[in-house]
Amino acid sequence: MMTVEINGSLYMPAAEAAEQLATTQLKILMLIKQKLLCGEMVDGEWYVTRESVAAYDPEAEGPVKQHECRSGCGGCQ
Repeated sequence: MMTVEINGSLYMPAAEAAEQLATTQLKILMLIKQKLLCGEMVDGEWYVTRESVAAYDPEAEGPVKQHECRSGCGGCQ
């Protein structure tokens, strides 16, 4: 497992997030765009906060029921 610290928050590569959530990297990017996961691009690679991956619930009813990135990373704004 690779962990990168960005602005005080722990991030994992999008590929690792996809593996952990049993989905694809494209789906992870879509979830970042929808603000259901908190992500940052660093040196051309996408990273996702470990906290937002842990909080993500694919069964939740839309973005209102999602976690809204409690880490305060600012990447989802």
